[in-house]
Amino acid sequence: MTDTPPLPTSPEGLTPGWMTWALRCGGALPEGTVTAVEAEVIGAGVGFIGTVARLTLSYDGAAPGAPATVIAKLPSDDPGSRMVGVAFGLYEREVRFYSDLASDCGLPAPKAYFSEYDAAAGQAAILLEDLSSGAFGDQVAGATLVEAEMAIDALGPFHAKWWGSPELANYPWITSGTETIRQPIQMMYAAVWPVALERFGHLLPENLRPLIPDFGRRTMVALDQMALGPETLCHGDYRTDNMFFGAPGSDRPLVVCDWQGPGRATGVVDAAYFITGSMDPEARRKHEDDLLRRYHRHLLEGGVRDYSFEQLKTDYRGYFAGVIAGSVVLLGTLPEGNDRGRRLIETSIERFITAMEDHDSLALLPE
Repeated sequence: MTDTPPLPTSPEGLTPGWMTWALRCGGALPEGTVTAVEAEVIGAGVGFIGTVARLTLSYDGAAPGAPATVIAKLPSDDPGSRMVGVAFGLYEREVRFYSDLASDCGLPAPKAYFSEYDAAAGQAAILLEDLSSGAFGDQVAGATLVEAEMAIDALGPFHAKWWGSPELANYPWITSGTETIRQPIQMMYAAVWPVALERFGHLLPENLRPLIPDFGRRTMVALDQMALGPETLCHGDYRTDNMFFGAPGSDRPLVVCDWQGPGRATGVVDAAYFITGSMDPEARRKHEDDLLRRYHRHLLEGGVRDYSFEQLKTDYRGYFAGVIAGSVVLLGTLPEGNDRGRRLIETSIERFITAMEDHDSLALLPE
């Protein structure tokens, strides 16, 4: 058990011997061995960068507290998705989050039994608790008002905790969220925008399609402006699919998952992404202002100063002007997935475009 085995590259590699070693490393299996592993790939159509599987475990000689099931996260077997995950540090960041920060980050996260990254191989493996007594949200269906309020009530104090905090410098793997968006635009936009238009151009308003070729350049200027705002720790993919809502009366009413994208950015990035991407447009229009005020109130209660509600609204409107080019890169590189995955993509595009039009955000996009 002293030798370090290579990280598995697929669910088939999660053998009883490897699982025994990994759970022992993480302290979840101090005695006994895993004798059998049944792997079921889950989350189809929810994410595109990784493979997620539920593992049902059998033991010999294990203590009663050994987990009966665990969730395994591995890099995607799709070459394009894997390239994105490795190139932009998504796999490594999630491993570092669980090993360095999860227990004290300020947002409830799943318990990790094991997290490791092999930089030379570009391979990661994470074993997480299998959440129960509740259900994950459904981004395609849209968040309910109760779910939205819970998400904002968790997000505001989290952002306030890290607002302008010098402690962020203690985690060098937490990079600039603006730079994380900037890099793929610089590297890929010119090559992928025709692919994105071919695949999803039918979802774009006619007045928007002719502007797409030049959006990469214009968005870079918008990102420069966004980077001037106050920074906090952002989740980076704060949406309903990544949230587990506990059953009524649960001591964990909300658990936030999928930590591949944490970064330093203005807090409105998470707030706008959630409100717009996770809510039906009609519900968003009805509750948008109240949710933003709710978020701002949490910031003030958490000690944030010199950030008015008016500035938050301006930043919120400007977010949509700067997000388009990054979305084009994703649309041109990620696999379409199954039917649910395609509906997720189409629903998200339509919601963001609707919000952009509602707020006349294109007027803020530099020429």
